[in-house]
Amino acid sequence: MNRKTYKEAKVTLEEITRLLKEGNLTEEEKQKLEKSKVQLAGQLLSIWWPFDWGRRSIMIALFLVGLYGLIEGSNHFLWAWLVILLFSPRVVGEFSFFTGRVFRVLR
Repeated sequence: MNRKTYKEAKVTLEEITRLLKEGNLTEEEKQKLEKSKVQLAGQLLSIWWPFDWGRRSIMIALFLVGLYGLIEGSNHFLWAWLVILLFSPRVVGEFSFFTGRVFRVLR
């Protein structure tokens, strides 16, 4: 997925969300849009690196902090590599999917 298709998918997802909130749809249209919404959300959360440079630069900075800790022998700085995972859309998506399944079973 490149930046252009990512932006198009994000705009489409926002439009679908808006249409679903309005609520003036038939049941068939609503089901079709909800299915499309889930598929688009899956596509948006399937990339490892974020497209925006703010999150990407935070990930790079955390990687460098962890690398510094590895070179200097300080284990405290290596925790930065675990924090990097919080900025990856793929990891966040997998975690959300997992917790959703767990809470669905617990109900």
